[in-house]
Amino acid sequence: MGNNTLSKDTIAQVGIGTLIIFIAMVLVSAVAAAVLIQTSGVLQQKAQQTGMETITEISGNLVVEIITGERSSSDDPTLNKYDLLVRVAAGARRIDLAQLVIIVEDQNACSFLTYDKNNFTLEEIRDEDDSFQNSNSVYVINSGDLIRISINTTNESIVSLPRSDIAFTLIPEAGNPVRVDITTPNSFGVDKVVRIYPVSST
Repeated sequence: MGNNTLSKDTIAQVGIGTLIIFIAMVLVSAVAAAVLIQTSGVLQQKAQQTGMETITEISGNLVVEIITGERSSSDDPTLNKYDLLVRVAAGARRIDLAQLVIIVEDQNACSFLTYDKNNFTLEEIRDEDDSFQNSNSVYVINSGDLIRISINTTNESIVSLPRSDIAFTLIPEAGNPVRVDITTPNSFGVDKVVRIYPVSST
C-alpha cells in the first residue's frame, strides 16, 4: 500500500506575495503622486506671488527729473527750500505719494521725512486724469503725471549753503528706492531759484 504525501502549494503562495507587493507599490505610487501634485501647487503659488512682487518692484520706481533750491531773497546766503520734480517711470503702476518716505543726508545729519505738510508738500504740475487731488487728500500719481515735492530746509535743519553735499533718497510704498546725490553750486549768484540737478553743461 503506497504512502500518501502532502505537498505545499508554493505557486499559490508566490502569487499572493506578488499581489501584496503589487498593491503596496500602487499605494506608494498614489501617495507619491499626491505629494508631488500638492508640492507642485504650492510651488506654483509661490512662483506667481514672487512674480507679482517682482513686477511691482520693477514697475514702482520714481524718476527725479529736476531739483532746484530757492532762497527767500536774492542776497540770502542759504536755500530755504528744495523742490524735487518727480514722475513715475515708464510702464510703472500707480504710486501713492502719501506713503512716500524721503531720506535727506548731509555730512552732519540724516532726516527721515514722511508725508506731512511740515515735512514736505506735494503739488501737481501735470495731471491729465485727475488721479492726484490735493484738495481731497488723494496723492496718487501714474504715467504722465508730474509732481513737485517741496522740502523746507529750515523745518528739517537741512544743510543749504553753497558747496554742500546732499543725498535725497525717495522710498515709495512699493518699488525700489531712488537716490540722487547733489552738490550745491559754489555760488548762488543773484538768482532766487537755483538749479541743482541735473547739473547744467553750460
